[in-house]
Amino acid sequence: MMGKMVRLTVVLVALVAFSMATLAVADDFYVVKDAAGKASVVDKKPTDAKAIVKGPFKTKADAEKSMKAAGSASKPVKPPAEGC
Repeated sequence: MMGKMVRLTVVLVALVAFSMATLAVADDFYVVKDAAGKASVVDKKPTDAKAIVKGPFKTKADAEKSMKAAGSASKPVKPPAEGC
């Protein structure tokens, strides 16, 4: 009788741990801008759709890569100090 209880407890704990891990991995990541115009990566969909710059991304690394690429593309190119 005690062996069945131990096995049942182990199975239940494993199921709970697996379901929590699955939920943590299932999050999407978004690149958003705040009111000051600063971009950042968040793991929850913002309520204001206008704040979303790009997304959803499956990994935080993909979202950060996209944010950096968008930031470097939007910077103006500085002309040389001297003429050609």
